[in-house]
Amino acid sequence: HSRLSAGERFDQWDMVRQGSAHVVVGARSALFAPLRDVGLIIIDEEHEWTYKQESAPRYHAREVAARMAAERGCALVLGSATPSLEALERCREGTWGGVSWTRVSMPERPGAARLPAVRVVDMTEQFSGGNRSIFSAPLAEALQDVAAKRQKAVLMLNRRGFANFLMCRECGAVPECPHCSCALTYHERTHSLVCHTCGRSWPQRAYPDPSTRCPNCGSRYLAAFGVGTQRVEDELAMLLPKDVRIIRMDADTTRGKGDHQRLLEEFDAAECAVLVGTQMIAKGLDFPEVTLVGVVNADTTLKLPDFRAAERTYDLLEQVAGRAGRGEEPGQVIVQTYWATHPAIRAVKEHDRALFVEQELAERRDGCYPPFSRLSNVVCWGRREADVRRTLDDVARRVRERVGEAAGWEVLGPTDCLKAKVKDRVRRHLLVKSPVGSEPGPLLDACVRAAAPPREVSVAVDVDAYDMM
Repeated sequence: HSRLSAGERFDQWDMVRQGSAHVVVGARSALFAPLRDVGLIIIDEEHEWTYKQESAPRYHAREVAARMAAERGCALVLGSATPSLEALERCREGTWGGVSWTRVSMPERPGAARLPAVRVVDMTEQFSGGNRSIFSAPLAEALQDVAAKRQKAVLMLNRRGFANFLMCRECGAVPECPHCSCALTYHERTHSLVCHTCGRSWPQRAYPDPSTRCPNCGSRYLAAFGVGTQRVEDELAMLLPKDVRIIRMDADTTRGKGDHQRLLEEFDAAECAVLVGTQMIAKGLDFPEVTLVGVVNADTTLKLPDFRAAERTYDLLEQVAGRAGRGEEPGQVIVQTYWATHPAIRAVKEHDRALFVEQELAERRDGCYPPFSRLSNVVCWGRREADVRRTLDDVARRVRERVGEAAGWEVLGPTDCLKAKVKDRVRRHLLVKSPVGSEPGPLLDACVRAAAPPREVSVAVDVDAYDMM
């Protein structure tokens, strides 16, 4: 995996090549290890979108594994508590890509462990009742109960930093990254504004610090809005007794080699502790002492402009809910949300995936989105907007000419990417829907080559795209 040094990775690769290693465990690139006579491929947490590589070569580990299993005659096992809709559809079809797909359901937890009770808290009701805290009354009481019983809890918020952004209360200005089209995230500990896209940072203090100044109007009322993991950590320190260990896990605290393991060991060794983190704590943790899981804001992923937003939200909530009650003590899950009636939230509450899947598949079928089509994303970027526009318009015209009125094909765009500028590069994209059995890659590649992009403009074709940003 990427945290190994080049020498360590070579040693592992060489062991496999020489035949002294019979089992390979790794990230998606482990599929390409020189292992002879493969008999079994296992992809755990197969629903994870990180199995899709977003840079060239843009492959999906699930698809590569399926092709390898078909060509080598070995078995492929996809494991997940929340299977992807693509995998479920293939199991429903029975055969896909010339091989058989079978679903094996395991509805019960091993041993005496029971599924935790899930409580959904509508934060609109909390706000109208006068609660201005980031913790609802039920979550605050549950955390204090965990501290009193000397147990452990996990709190997830899929947003690092202290606040989502700073905003001037006089002129309404929000500091943005001059190199990327996104608001800067405020980090209280370092008193800095950080771009989570390009990584640049600028020193800045927020109200009520007397040195605060709005970069637009000079007002001192530049205040923090939104919630990040740093703020959750600070609020917990004020809510709970001093002897409760609070451990934060996000991209800022796990940058160094071994940091991830060290923080988990600290959480395991503590008598009473709360683990605060982003989605990296949602899966793979098995601590029997954890009796409470809290989701501070379930809407951070639910309202993303992505047709998979609801599926990702359900997967994330169901996975993190599974961290509670893995021992003899029963667990409870408290989900805070402003959209308590959404099917994904209701499905998590009832532990009934069908409440979400049936409606989601119906919407996908009506809109011709995966798994009922193949979705390709053609992204074009460069320093000069005129060159980017001209190039992608030419590509789109050629694609439409090639596709014509063919059934199942649809061309959307071109338009600006959601992240319209990244690292001083203007970005636009083109979405192409095609039938499930089609091969859009060669067609799109031919259209890009025919458009002959100038040297200053880059074009990437991403078939079966997962990142639409």
